[in-house]
Amino acid sequence: MSIKRKINHASVVSFDIFDTLLLRPYVYPTDLFRHIERAHKRPFFFNVRTSAEYTVRQISKQEDITLDEIYAQVDAQFQDMKDVELAWEKMVLQQNPEMKAIWDYAKQSGKKIIVTSDMYLPSDFIADVLHKNGFDGWDRLYISGEIKKTKATGTLFEHVIRDLNITASKILHIGDNKKSDYINPRKYGIRAILYPQVVKNVLRHNPRLDFFLQSNKTSLDASILTAIIAQQQYNKRPHGSYWHKLGFEYAGPIIYGYTRHIEYKAQKSGLEHLMFVARDGYTLQRVFNTFNTDIENSYVYAPRFLNLICRLDYAYKDETQSKAIIDYFAQRNSKIKKLLDNVTLKDWSDYHNFIQSNIDLFIACADKERDNYKKYLLSHAPSTNRIAVVDTITARFSSQKLIQSTLGFPVSAMYWSVIRGPYEGAYTYSEYIPNTGEPTDAFTKNWNFMEFVMTAPEYPIKNITPDGKPVYAKSVNAAETIRKQIYPDVSDGAVEFANYIKSLFGGNDIFLQGKTLVSYVNCLVDFPTNADRKNMNCVQHAYDSAHSAYIPLFSVKIPLPMVILHPKRAIHIVRNTLWRSPLQTLALCLMYPLKIKTRGPRQIRILIWPKLQRRYFSLLLRFSYKCLYSVSVGQPEEIR
Repeated sequence: MSIKRKINHASVVSFDIFDTLLLRPYVYPTDLFRHIERAHKRPFFFNVRTSAEYTVRQISKQEDITLDEIYAQVDAQFQDMKDVELAWEKMVLQQNPEMKAIWDYAKQSGKKIIVTSDMYLPSDFIADVLHKNGFDGWDRLYISGEIKKTKATGTLFEHVIRDLNITASKILHIGDNKKSDYINPRKYGIRAILYPQVVKNVLRHNPRLDFFLQSNKTSLDASILTAIIAQQQYNKRPHGSYWHKLGFEYAGPIIYGYTRHIEYKAQKSGLEHLMFVARDGYTLQRVFNTFNTDIENSYVYAPRFLNLICRLDYAYKDETQSKAIIDYFAQRNSKIKKLLDNVTLKDWSDYHNFIQSNIDLFIACADKERDNYKKYLLSHAPSTNRIAVVDTITARFSSQKLIQSTLGFPVSAMYWSVIRGPYEGAYTYSEYIPNTGEPTDAFTKNWNFMEFVMTAPEYPIKNITPDGKPVYAKSVNAAETIRKQIYPDVSDGAVEFANYIKSLFGGNDIFLQGKTLVSYVNCLVDFPTNADRKNMNCVQHAYDSAHSAYIPLFSVKIPLPMVILHPKRAIHIVRNTLWRSPLQTLALCLMYPLKIKTRGPRQIRILIWPKLQRRYFSLLLRFSYKCLYSVSVGQPEEIR
């Protein structure tokens, strides 16, 4: 029987509050105190607050306690936090839309509505929060902390029946706790409906989100992110395309966490202007400005090509770079054009020698280009030299190098992470995730996906005009056209996530950590849905800086002729594909059915179908640190 049909047969409808009418953006309710501790920079508040509640419950002779009783046990230095706690509860408690519809139906059906909750918060405060979230018109409000009777023991239901002077069977109670909201009311003859907790219900049907939470159980940010995404999914929000939803659920958290780090670093360093570098900086800047109120910022173009023509910074053995410089200036300088017409250039040494033989002429041309670019940069940050560049990943620091040398003063930079190499010690920068361990610690299992969600709805940029307009590549791959079409929805979804966080937490940070976000994205890689496979199939990524060659972001189709004529090549491609089709997985299992790893007779590991992308079973027998035997089906976890 549906909830509405059961309401039709009742005279009184009783609603639980927390996790029924109202939802908190935390998997674990006490994470509210962790969040307050971090946001207000009050170390040990979580421990003091939870310890005080535990102590009061232990010494109390009543069935329930009040917030005042809890704070009477709290250390004096935290007495001011009671008002803070109440303010945060009021701020973060949100309406459950599904229950609001049930509430409205009960009211429209002329039923008497009561609210029944085991809670230490005062009834006038709860009434205010219910009103704020659209729950009005109830007849009674029963709060255990004030009545000193609880649903957990059942005595609160006894009190309700007596207070209403009504037959118990005429009451229908709806709540999320199996004992307090279902078993106990039924003991007193009240009809009950067990309403599944939203987050737990979603996690039962979403192995990806559940695996993420289980992998990050102690993390505040994982608790917040899981609760928010689960609640949005349960209520089928946000509305829009697959790409908008991807933007909200993935691009949003990724970019929000990163840009909050950028804000913190900028404030700590006293920076006055941030230059978000195209194309990666497009949505970074949009999200940053949902919470930033102090730091001026701009979206600037700094294509690698400008390092060639403004600085003559080229690899002399790279013919494509030296040729690009010569061709560019030959079109704009008649002297270089005339010199070029009288020589034949065949290989990298010819191009390099041509530049060096006419270096004064090329330097004069480069100086002119650099002057134009400097005017462009100064038009975006005209009044300060406390500037930082914002980008995603770098190895050669090309945009930072270009901007710093053009402006003529030190410019720091902020990156998600830096690829270690010979250039890293030459520039001042900070990283969201320091690249010190395994590559996936910083870059996730698919950095190409990260670059996809942190990009712009623009074609590859080759240059800028004297008035600062981008010059896009003349001919682009069809993959770029697809990305340009779908990315606005991704970007809008990310901004919607940031604005939702702002509205939910009043502008307070949710402290998303880099390692948590890497784990979150890796769960997407490991647990793709059918919708992910279907939609991501159209997205490809350029794996060279010239944007001339593209590969699928996650999955690839192998033509049958290749399988027949070049089976080894086909298998190699499949082995390196993240999202394989069932047929591709079967082929790999047949090719690699078994793998045995040994370190003498005391360490033997048997891997069955080791090319499966997930671990389905593992049995480990460890007799000592050096004596172990294991059997795994699928990709095994490392034994530590």
